[in-house]
Amino acid sequence: MRATRKLLDAASSTYKSLLKPRSQWDTLTSAFATTLSILSSQTDRDKFVETVNKGIINPGILGQADMGFFMTLALHHDLSNDLFLDNGFNVEEFMEAAEPSLERFQEVLYSLDRNVLPGFTKGLKEALEEDGDGGHEDEGAKTEVKTVTDIKDSEATMEKVQGIETAMQGEANWKKKAEENPETLYGQLYGMVSEQLMDACEKQFVTSVMHCYMNQIPRMCYTLESGEIHNVALVSARAHEVIPKEEVDEDEKNDDNGYLVDESLTPITDKKYPVAAQIEVIYSISQSFRRLKLDEIDEGSTTGSEKKKEEEEESKSDDDEQKLDTAWVAVFEGMLSDGPNGSDNSLRWKLIDNRPAWEFPGKDMPR
Repeated sequence: MRATRKLLDAASSTYKSLLKPRSQWDTLTSAFATTLSILSSQTDRDKFVETVNKGIINPGILGQADMGFFMTLALHHDLSNDLFLDNGFNVEEFMEAAEPSLERFQEVLYSLDRNVLPGFTKGLKEALEEDGDGGHEDEGAKTEVKTVTDIKDSEATMEKVQGIETAMQGEANWKKKAEENPETLYGQLYGMVSEQLMDACEKQFVTSVMHCYMNQIPRMCYTLESGEIHNVALVSARAHEVIPKEEVDEDEKNDDNGYLVDESLTPITDKKYPVAAQIEVIYSISQSFRRLKLDEIDEGSTTGSEKKKEEEEESKSDDDEQKLDTAWVAVFEGMLSDGPNGSDNSLRWKLIDNRPAWEFPGKDMPR
């Protein structure tokens, strides 16, 4: 089943990912196509049952979504896309690789969080002191940390707070640090994710730390190597050709009478274009965290040697840990083909989004 819609060259669009997010209309039209095919063909019915039996489609998990029945049918239709078949995409191999990849992503992300936190908190303290939002009791005394309520009542306004947050985001600059040294945690994370997801992770970190620090709220500190992935299931799989914008504009030009040319009446050509794919999966992850007071952080406590980190973990009892089970939807994108040259054997998937599984209300949601 050839993709019925053509995808504009990503460079010509303001949307940064290769494919736009799947809409409810996309889901419904694909589900309707599957319904027609399995009602009219025994072969298609057998193929659908085989896909479910192999575990490629998991109705038990998809059925927990708000549109679970339609998502199940739509997934079968989209996996039958000729663009997947012609470019040698193997969904079973993809799913086998997805679990360790997501586990690695989570570990690198939280390891980077722990590594960056002490220095970032120190810089935040200094920025607040310079802005007049913090002070000293006596020489050598502990720095006083003012809450958001204190700041509202003082001369500092929330505009100043927002200005500090913007400055701290500029100081973080994870992408720049990743490009300077790809071997660091910054570089490892950037090698897995898209530019927009890297920016989102950085902004979430800055916002979270500032919120906890300025309200004197303990922050959840991840216990290294405690993450464990469960129940990875395919949610959607879409593929589209990437048509250069100039060619699309040429197809849509007016005829001599001023009417738009019907694209369906134009001759069909065998010209090949690059093929982009977007795969969504849902997964559950169990992770252990400890509550950490940011105003008591010692800069060497989490940035020292690995031995010191291990000693720090062992010095705390298991009673301090809180285990969280959360559900997420991860969105991968990649190029299945580079166009005239056919399939690209060096295919590399990028994680472009990792969000709470809001469409699965039956799953435990992260707070």
